[in-house]
Amino acid sequence: MNYIQTKTKKMKATKTFKIGEYAVGGKIRVKITGKVIQIEAIDWFSNEVLKSGSVLTTESDVRRKIDSFLIDITSSYYTGKILEWIESKVELKTNEYYWL
Repeated sequence: MNYIQTKTKKMKATKTFKIGEYAVGGKIRVKITGKVIQIEAIDWFSNEVLKSGSVLTTESDVRRKIDSFLIDITSSYYTGKILEWIESKVELKTNEYYWL
């Protein structure tokens, strides 16, 4: 019997958004590793992580969870820009609700 091994390629991407006064600390770093998305609010001068959170791309309604976290640390404009970048790198699971 032959076994076929497949390698799963882990997606790795990191981007630091230098936002300034419209974000907690001034910078937001997004790290994508496999199915994990980590978001950090970073101090402009000391590079200390002030607030961070992470989610799995397979979690229920992950886009809303990311949006909710980002809106706490930056403006709605930059929340949209960061979400746009994340969605260009990974596919986010969304719940489809049916209203009767």
